[in-house]
Amino acid sequence: MTTLRFVIFLAWRNVIRYRKRTAQCFLILFAGAFSVMLVDSYMKGYSAASTARIVAQTGHLDAHATGYLTAAEAMPLDLAIGNADGTIARMIETGSRSVSEGVIVLASPIVGTACMLSNGDLSRGAAVLATEAYARGRSGVTTMINPLLDSVPSAIVSGRFWKDNREAGAILDEKYAKKLALKVGDPLILLGNDAFGSFSMMETTIIAIVRESSLPDAAGCAVDIASLAPVFGLEGKATGISLWFASPSGAVIPKGDAESRAARAIVDDLALLPAIEARPFAKISANYAAMFDFLDVFLAGMMAVFAVVAAVGMTNAILLSVQDRVKDIGTLRAIALTSRQAGALIYAETLITGLAAALAAFALGIAFVKILEITGSGFTFEYASAGSGLPSVIKPHLFVARCAIIAGGSAVFPILAAILPARAAQKLTIRESLGI
Repeated sequence: MTTLRFVIFLAWRNVIRYRKRTAQCFLILFAGAFSVMLVDSYMKGYSAASTARIVAQTGHLDAHATGYLTAAEAMPLDLAIGNADGTIARMIETGSRSVSEGVIVLASPIVGTACMLSNGDLSRGAAVLATEAYARGRSGVTTMINPLLDSVPSAIVSGRFWKDNREAGAILDEKYAKKLALKVGDPLILLGNDAFGSFSMMETTIIAIVRESSLPDAAGCAVDIASLAPVFGLEGKATGISLWFASPSGAVIPKGDAESRAARAIVDDLALLPAIEARPFAKISANYAAMFDFLDVFLAGMMAVFAVVAAVGMTNAILLSVQDRVKDIGTLRAIALTSRQAGALIYAETLITGLAAALAAFALGIAFVKILEITGSGFTFEYASAGSGLPSVIKPHLFVARCAIIAGGSAVFPILAAILPARAAQKLTIRESLGI
């Protein structure tokens, strides 16, 4: 124990004494760890934001009529869930029995179709989303905005959101409002194929206009399902049902695997019903899994490059340091240290430097990422406009545990870079070191 303390004392003295070598190793480790933390915060922040957005737009679980998903691009209204209200009630009841205490189960019917939007003179084709403004809970309709439409109120440039599920009206994308010269209060005509293969037309009033591309699934228009369903042969039906798990405050749990036990129970229960197929979030997000895996591989590759560069740089610096103080090591060997302890001295010096760099990178990394998170700084990444359901801006998110792991790795990693210099120090004899 006394010897260990002595080695640490000498190591600390050398770290302070040989400032140039210490500063070089410190900067290599600090810059590498800080850079990895920053990139990781953006990568994982984007993954978390993407998962949260996919959850909001599709739910933790969804249900469709058998065969609908394979033909979803054609928006086949003839493939719809027959008893949508009964199915929603069953899903909520089953989920409520299995969720954690305080978790709320919300669900909403959805109809996705394509229509010609018209002002009576001009027409434009667009995707149309029909749903309820407020999601249903265990007791029926709740006062919580449908998670699918959660971001819509903040995107309104004129007009207002629906007051309740009984109010009829349409929310129109700003792009189509300009092309059709429509404003809030004007009538909007929707013309499209119905569930029977015929053409149907409905007229409704525009209650709000929202910023371009702010409606879910790149829809040009959102309309209340109570008005659209009877006209298009879908009364009591829906092409899809989305279900969410929410906290007691009503906020949707952003994690895709939230309440997985309850989701499995719902999927198993719906399997008993004819002509209905349900998907948990793992299947819903399967198309995005490859991209998230790529982000992980990219980050791992970046860390590997950092490790190689840092290892070479530190090994070089430490070897030069050992060569520059051969006489110093020889003197210590002559009066106090064994060859093994001489090697341990190099390891101790490197570990002290690594710990200092890791702590500095951890503290500054957390502070910097937190500032970026609060200010909302990010990189525009126009991918959501293509209807991918992904965020259009890459923003950082602070994960303290991940920063701690990166810092811990950067603190211990230098030991590997010290292997060759430590062996070189061990091999020095007293005679060689002192030039005798």
